[in-house]
Amino acid sequence: MQRNLAWVALALASIWISVAVISLSSPDLVYGAERDTFPLIPAVTWMSGAAATSYVLRALVVRHPSPEDQRNAWVGIALSATAIWALVTVVTLLLPTFDFNVTDDPIIIPLGHLVAPAAAAVATGIAAQYVPLLTDAAAAERRGEALDEYDEESY
Repeated sequence: MQRNLAWVALALASIWISVAVISLSSPDLVYGAERDTFPLIPAVTWMSGAAATSYVLRALVVRHPSPEDQRNAWVGIALSATAIWALVTVVTLLLPTFDFNVTDDPIIIPLGHLVAPAAAAVATGIAAQYVPLLTDAAAAERRGEALDEYDEESY
């Protein structure tokens, strides 16, 4: 059980370390004639982290046919969440800001920094939903079982 909890800790730590790095390294929203700034990314990135955390935790409470299958699902979810959030962290560190002028006052929006964590949360949700299905299918194939309810004769 403690090994499985280590995988959960890895998944959650990777999400929240990435959220912290993205929040601290992203540029601020710049607007107005006086070039006012607002820390937009730290204000909204935590929501993506919270969504990804809920997806991971929800996927980890699903029961699997055997303890080995359960462990494989947890390992798959942890590794996929770690890979997704590491990639998004690297991408956001390399993204430029989006500058545009509506009037004489330029507005600088860190648009990619805003979208990337939300996309990572969605990708984490997809991975948390489908990685356990893939691990269960692989385990059933190793055992020689069929996962679907229909066999070839029922058609």
